Amino acid sequence: MKRVNFSKVMSIKIILMMHFLPGILSAQSQRNIDQPMPTRQVHLDFHTSELIPEIGARFDKEQWQEALKVGRINHINIFAKGHHSMSYYPTKIGTMHPHLDFDLMGAQIEACHEIGVKCPLYFTVGWSANEAEAHPEWCMRDQDGSIRTLNLDQFAEPQEVRPHYSWKCMCSASSGPYHQYILQQVEEICRNYKVDGFWFDIYHIKETCYCQYCLERMKKEGVDLEDEEAVSTSMTLAIKDHMKQLRELVAGYFPEATVYFNATTRLEDKQIFKQRLYDMNTHQDLEDLPTTWGGYDKLPLDAKYHLGQGVPVTGMSGKFHKAWGEFGGFKHPDAIKYEAAAMISFGASCNFGDQLHPSGEMDMETYRNIGEAYQYVEQIEDYGPGGIPVSRLGMWLTLDEAADHGVVRMLLEMHYDFIPANMDNLNQLELLIIPSRNCLDDEEAQAINEWVAGGGRLIVFRDGALNQEKNEFILNIGADFAEISPYHFDYTVAEPEIGENLVSTPFLNYEAGLRITPQAAEALAWIREPYFNRTYGHYSSHRETPYQLENSSYPAVIQHGNVIYFAHHLDKLYYEHAVRLHRELMKNAIDRLYQNPMLKVNNLPSAGRVSLLHQQHKARYVAHLLYSPALQRGEVQVIEDFLPVPGVEIEVAVPEKVTRVYQVPGGEELKFSRVGKLIKIEVPEFTMHSGVVLEYQ
Repeated sequence: MKRVNFSKVMSIKIILMMHFLPGILSAQSQRNIDQPMPTRQVHLDFHTSELIPEIGARFDKEQWQEALKVGRINHINIFAKGHHSMSYYPTKIGTMHPHLDFDLMGAQIEACHEIGVKCPLYFTVGWSANEAEAHPEWCMRDQDGSIRTLNLDQFAEPQEVRPHYSWKCMCSASSGPYHQYILQQVEEICRNYKVDGFWFDIYHIKETCYCQYCLERMKKEGVDLEDEEAVSTSMTLAIKDHMKQLRELVAGYFPEATVYFNATTRLEDKQIFKQRLYDMNTHQDLEDLPTTWGGYDKLPLDAKYHLGQGVPVTGMSGKFHKAWGEFGGFKHPDAIKYEAAAMISFGASCNFGDQLHPSGEMDMETYRNIGEAYQYVEQIEDYGPGGIPVSRLGMWLTLDEAADHGVVRMLLEMHYDFIPANMDNLNQLELLIIPSRNCLDDEEAQAINEWVAGGGRLIVFRDGALNQEKNEFILNIGADFAEISPYHFDYTVAEPEIGENLVSTPFLNYEAGLRITPQAAEALAWIREPYFNRTYGHYSSHRETPYQLENSSYPAVIQHGNVIYFAHHLDKLYYEHAVRLHRELMKNAIDRLYQNPMLKVNNLPSAGRVSLLHQQHKARYVAHLLYSPALQRGEVQVIEDFLPVPGVEIEVAVPEKVTRVYQVPGGEELKFSRVGKLIKIEVPEFTMHSGVVLEYQ
């Protein structure tokens, strides 16, 4: 693997950012977090082939409006242009759908505005099939010059079955003509319509492009074309400039319009996120389909992160059962209701995707299903969006999905509410958890060490304490790095101090821990090593080799003052294998250090979820409780069972003086006891969701 020239990468970034910065600062500002987006949204796909006749022939303004009313919709994203390159309005720049004989988009805007519904305009960018055919020079290219595609065999016969989600990829970097073409189309729309906003799509497809226009740009910038990270950085910043120009264009016509660029919010170790392209959005939409994409535990971390940036968020799911845009795919209304309640609970507005039939007629069954969920949202929407997640427990975001979400899953299941941690909020925390990726730089490590020395408490997993070279600890854990274990797996033996609810015999780790040498730390658990690795030459029984009869000299868990260190990727192990013993071990470590949580929940089953929001502008905290286990059915996670949840108790510790406690929905006053600043509340039996509101003076 070629070593990345980071100095060149940084110089490129600085040059480009100095060039782009004035424009970025003059773009529309982001919305304030206490000015949330409309709470009951729909995202209406309309990717309609030029081969389909009678487009919009059954559109009827009254039927459209009736569907929105039945669905209790206050915001719907409608289509200006879809993935087939077809526009749904008269255009002199692009191509109006050949089988559309009237201004469908204009009629939809009129119908929405007539009943007070916002309707931002969807506009495809990264996939545009007919434009890719007409202008192959606008397509992204691999290093060998071939067109970059997604799931597409360019040499297939016309009669062969085409895979789902298969498109040629377009280059939207600001250095190319396709970017200018998009600007012209968007300006044409702004001149001719009253625009509530734009929803620009497909910015996640490829991180690098070697088309002629990108090659010309990178030559001017002095980019080493063999340095993939430098190429990716250049591409990403050129796309950010493309976004900035679109933002400024729209703002010039409609200063209050919303603008969102899809996929920029995904917490991924990619330049599109690391270069903060989400700063170009007026708000953040968190696209998901929990039945088959990230699952039902993806939203909490995404929402907490972006709310922590100070801007409102919208959770996006779909009415679909399995995939975005599927015709005839229906999620049960109970699942939509649970997902909507979860969005509100984690501080987000709600959005559910639909796809309009080419005829233009709205499917009333879809809007009846969504309407059932939004009837409930109407009762609780004032108690979510506009709130900020608060906790004294923070998790450092490493952008290693298995590590980060392994920690998140354990915390969610144990009902330790948390917030994403960073250099800015470190001093607000009592406990910090760092997952097992070595992501800290020297400045961050020094700040964390100083914070711990000042009384902060830290839990860190395996590589999370190491330097970039993975040969020395960068955090003061009271031990030295010895070596990578020669074993593929090993076992843990817990000491009584950390052994509550654990077995006393060795339990399996599906990946071996680091070998470390304690210097000033106490061992809380030990590594028990196997007799040998399982190979063709040395094996025993079906799977792992049995453990030896004595502990090794290497600890599995150590404590050094306010720091507990795990030698294993316990987070990744839990993400992949879900061993409850590993979660219990982590719980015991948390309970040794975390003395003053803002929210403590008792008697809620592990499938329950909790969220504490602070709505400062309304002088209240809201503790949200959710319960409906996601059941794995085939390839899909299904929400089905709404069981009554009795006997839940919560304890809330906030600095303000709480004067009133009540439940939502319903507004029932709740009795509470006070011990100092600790508020204790018995939550009445609830089904699916309950919010406990604490008003203060």
